[in-house]
Amino acid sequence: MKASSPLAALIDRPTLRRMAGARSFERGEDYFVNGQVKAVTEHEGTITAKVQGTRPYRVKLWIEDRSLEYLCTCPVGADGAFCKHCVAVGLAWLKGSTLRLTSKGGQARLSVKGQSPPAVTMDDVRAYLLAQDKKALVDVLVDHATDDDRLRQRLLMKAAKKTSKGLDLTTYRRLIDDALDWGGFVDYRSAYEYASGIESAIDSVEELLKEGHAAAVVELMEHALKAAEEAMGSVDDSDGYMGGILERLQDLHHKACKKAKPEPEALAKRLFECELRTDYDTFYGAAETYADVLGEKGLAVYRKLAEAEWAKVPPLGPRRDDPEKYGRRFRITHIMETLARQTGDVEAVVAVKKRDLSLAYDYLEIAETYKKAGKGDLSLEWAERGVKAFPNRTDSRLREFLAEGVPPPQTPRRGDGSDLGRIHRIAGS
Repeated sequence: MKASSPLAALIDRPTLRRMAGARSFERGEDYFVNGQVKAVTEHEGTITAKVQGTRPYRVKLWIEDRSLEYLCTCPVGADGAFCKHCVAVGLAWLKGSTLRLTSKGGQARLSVKGQSPPAVTMDDVRAYLLAQDKKALVDVLVDHATDDDRLRQRLLMKAAKKTSKGLDLTTYRRLIDDALDWGGFVDYRSAYEYASGIESAIDSVEELLKEGHAAAVVELMEHALKAAEEAMGSVDDSDGYMGGILERLQDLHHKACKKAKPEPEALAKRLFECELRTDYDTFYGAAETYADVLGEKGLAVYRKLAEAEWAKVPPLGPRRDDPEKYGRRFRITHIMETLARQTGDVEAVVAVKKRDLSLAYDYLEIAETYKKAGKGDLSLEWAERGVKAFPNRTDSRLREFLAEGVPPPQTPRRGDGSDLGRIHRIAGS
């Protein structure tokens, strides 16, 4: 450790224990003492190292906004936690570490010994490289890229921006496909590494957006989303890495559309087709999310397509079923609800919901919609309809809704029976 390092003010044993918690700190200390921290390097205020756990993990510690930031490629680190591997690297850096075999009482044991900073640092490496012949450095980099998939991917994408014919999208599409094609099932242990490779490819595409290639990014993101959906069935996504990737792809697509301003009618057709066919909520609620891009013309096309599909959806009464209820029907229903909400007309929303009254809960949704719109009488009426349509297997939430809707006892309405008595009779039936 160098006393002059800006990290010295932020890294100490109490800080590592506080950030990791007692249990993770103890396990990290074991990793350090057992010599599992390798290749600790500090360069320009960033510490990097490898830690041998279940498999080798890469750890990075650095300062950002006067706080200690961290990154570890293990599953716990991927969830944002300051893990035992980060602790081990922090301790190694504090000790300027090397682990040596010593002997005490005739028995070999591991002991931690401090050492002075290495004579050769990354600054020396930089100076050495700057003095080398350019061709020699290129040869070294190309040789390394043949063994490093991620580096090779980055270099190919950078080269694809500088071809004689301009930006080569074919190369980008192929590299996206390569990142998503694991060559078999991606198990839980491999999911983080797999997702990291995809994220790296997305990083390269995001660079295109910053460099003014918005239209190309729109095309690449639509290609990537389709490929990612196809890959989902071959991934154990217990930790949700792929779900996050799908969200990032959609977010980048939307940002690119806002910059590229693609032809709104053609975009509306693509968005509608994707939203209708997806099994992973891709472009879910596109009419709302992309309203700023589609404009009146695009939304008109989107609505026309939706209404044509909606016309094919048969109405469902109590206890009726539809094989597509939780598939295509569910998606077109949500699309129509989104369009109806955009009108601000509560009756338009209810008209969509009335197409499916197969469950007691469907009546409750309509009752809640009217209640939110301030139409108490209609809200109560639909709750009552639900109880009557399902007298034996009424959804408990529907009865609770009726009970909560009871007016104060001191203000019963006159007539052939107060609302209070009517609600009690229905809710208790």
